[in-house]
Amino acid sequence: MKNKLFIWIMIISCIAALFAGYDRYKVENGYKNIEITGDLDALSDLADYGNMNVKNILKDYKNKGMNSISVNEVNLKKLQDKGKASYMSLSDASAMGMTSDNAALKDVLKKADGFLPNSVVVITEDKDTAGFLSEGLAKRYKDVIYDASGGLSVFAFNKPLQEVEINGLGFDTADFDMVKSAGLIPVARIENYNNLNDSGIDDYMDMIQKYNIDQVVFGRDEVLGNEDKIDYAAERFKEEGITTGIIELPVDRNYETQEGMNMFAKQTDYKAFKLFSLSGREMAAYDKTEIADKWYRAVLDRNVRMIYVRPEIRTDKTAAFNVRFYGGTIDLFKGYMNDIGEDLGEIVPMSELHTPWILQAIIGLGVVAGSIMLLNTLVSLTGKAAYSLMALGAVITFGTLYSKFFDLGIKALALVSSVVFPALAIAYVMKVCEEKRGSFISYTLKNFLKASLISAAGALYIAAIMADSKYLLKLDYFRGVKLSFIGPLLYFLILYFVRYFRQDLSIKDRVVYVLKLNVKIWYIVVLAIAFIVVFVYLSRTGNNPAMGVSSVELKLRSILEHVLVARPREKEFLIGYPALILMLSFVYYGFRKGWRLVWGLFASIGQLSLVNTFSHLRAPLGISILRTVYGIILGIAVGFIYFAIFKYFLGLIKKKWGVDA
Repeated sequence: MKNKLFIWIMIISCIAALFAGYDRYKVENGYKNIEITGDLDALSDLADYGNMNVKNILKDYKNKGMNSISVNEVNLKKLQDKGKASYMSLSDASAMGMTSDNAALKDVLKKADGFLPNSVVVITEDKDTAGFLSEGLAKRYKDVIYDASGGLSVFAFNKPLQEVEINGLGFDTADFDMVKSAGLIPVARIENYNNLNDSGIDDYMDMIQKYNIDQVVFGRDEVLGNEDKIDYAAERFKEEGITTGIIELPVDRNYETQEGMNMFAKQTDYKAFKLFSLSGREMAAYDKTEIADKWYRAVLDRNVRMIYVRPEIRTDKTAAFNVRFYGGTIDLFKGYMNDIGEDLGEIVPMSELHTPWILQAIIGLGVVAGSIMLLNTLVSLTGKAAYSLMALGAVITFGTLYSKFFDLGIKALALVSSVVFPALAIAYVMKVCEEKRGSFISYTLKNFLKASLISAAGALYIAAIMADSKYLLKLDYFRGVKLSFIGPLLYFLILYFVRYFRQDLSIKDRVVYVLKLNVKIWYIVVLAIAFIVVFVYLSRTGNNPAMGVSSVELKLRSILEHVLVARPREKEFLIGYPALILMLSFVYYGFRKGWRLVWGLFASIGQLSLVNTFSHLRAPLGISILRTVYGIILGIAVGFIYFAIFKYFLGLIKKKWGVDA
């Protein structure tokens, strides 16, 4: 088949992808400002640990860069810690009632007959607290029993104590007054509850309006509203122009969001921002630099705009040390943001983005054309067969993208791009290895860059076809990461066997030849090294890699992140790109053809990693482009260094033992 038509289809698709990519870049560029947000409860605990005034800590941390405070709902545990109320199980309250002559307690215990033994009893002497509990408990729980006499207010409700002690009961609005008086931005952390109705949602909205709150983060694992009320809650948020924080939850979840967030964000036109918080274990274990580096990486790689600071008290240290430690960490992170030109201030949320359907369809045609060209590298297609496949691919693409399977179609096209274009790049390199032209530098650099451009077309397709708010905010994500890593490697091995291995034999005879091959020790050594490298490489892919990162590599990453900002990937500039330079260099200087199998396998890693970089859709497009450019520049330099070393040692081996490589 002739490739001219298919190349033109891909060129047109690339132009469409550039338009979509530019729209994405503009949206990401308007997503501004970083908020360092303190958790008020954790800061209050820190103050209590040292018998300090929390207002003084807020003032100190504001001077160091903290610019907003998250106010949590009050819960039973918080009331008890503050000495405003106490709570216990019904069985414990019954034991107390046997020796108490308080009428309120005895009356509530009598009415609670039949409740679970571990159901909840709450006691307070404070009238304001009693009023707060009366309203909060009545909204959230059914059949709350209440009595107030003899100086005590006693409540009981039939819910297990362990399930409700940290559930929110409403806000202490004095917290908002304190935050605003300190000159900090108040953020409300609202919790959903089972009996929530329109009135309860309206109460939250009234409070938000009264205290001029623009940002809300949802507490626990779900957004405000339930199956019946999430529509109304989202409608009210949209009316009031409230921006929602999307919390990144642990990566062992299917994807990082709270239950209902996808629907909620969609119905509020994706007026949202990404929030990042380290766990208590991490906050207690890391030093200042490690914590600040984690926050810094979240901004660069995840496009996070709110860094949520929940200090974990280090009980082996003094209160003064704890206050200084977290203040110093905030100050260090502020310096990092200044270094990369990020402003601290109230977040400007991401604008809604949806790539027009017609552009996505045109991009899809480019993916189909590339797939047919790739198939032609393995099986020679006639012109009629190729055009028929193109027509069939076009019908499937347009039909899928214009149906209820739209999302599936977009993800499928992205996945195919991640496999096809790195494979096409390697196919191109294998083809130019058959004939060398020009000078050594011209031959290696020109063909290296051409191969990288082919892979870059796939990267552009993914970045553009998935340019949508739900992907940029990680409410949905690229699927098939493992396949995108393995596919090009398998293709290269098949291509090598079909097109370049013992062309004088039939396919059947080649199989027999391989089975009868006298394997030399150095073959085994090289294959063992290749297997180990590929195993390590695959073990470290995805969100939950089986193999961690060494401390030395972490140090290297940290240096690169702060020097270059967009840190290039080690597997690209230390393995994949240098292997491609070695592959071309070995061809130019006439080394054995067998080296192409070794270097081609590693070169495939570099090309597929280039495309994979752009499948991390939450990373800003500008950062991904810079990361790729830096990786290519460093990879070329490292590749020529590797070649000089290999050439020198292979020359020594030939001179000493007469072995020709």
